[in-house]
Amino acid sequence: MNLVIQSLDPIADTHLKPLTALACSQQTERADAGRVLRLRGADTLQRPDIDTYCRAHRLDYAFIDPTLRLSNFGLLAMDMDSTLITIECIDEIADFCGLKTEVAAITEESMRGEIKDFNESLARRVAMLKGLDASALERVYEERLRLSPGAKTMLAGAKAAGLKTLLVSGGFTFFTEKLQARLGLDFTQAID
Repeated sequence: MNLVIQSLDPIADTHLKPLTALACSQQTERADAGRVLRLRGADTLQRPDIDTYCRAHRLDYAFIDPTLRLSNFGLLAMDMDSTLITIECIDEIADFCGLKTEVAAITEESMRGEIKDFNESLARRVAMLKGLDASALERVYEERLRLSPGAKTMLAGAKAAGLKTLLVSGGFTFFTEKLQARLGLDFTQAID
């Protein structure tokens, strides 16, 4: 298997030796300006140790079958907030009400699994935004919404391989529809 490790920032050289040792890999490659590290021939039995290391250093990782190609798939489905884009839209909307800290705390509770019912979490956050002018949505989109590093490259690769693209969000259609038009995404699914 290949072990692919990714970070928003370039992966420090100090991570190479421990990750190579944990994965029992003999070949490493860097990509995307050092934000992606591929370790070929990784030992999946080391997954718990790799998981512990990556969590401690805030690195994302995945084991990938080296025989698979993008063309083996038909759909690329991706989440919007803090995945395709760098922000949590609802937290940024709340900032216009002076409630970012309170709304972000509920978002974090939900992401940690402390609030099991997503609908409850969303209802609590949206209720705090009552009375906010709709122009705040446009301001968030124009002033704060940024694509995650590598997003355009990923989408171009998916399209070149013939994949359809789906953007999903527990957020609002306002943002998913704007991103669909901007990026040429095939499908979106979000809350109305």
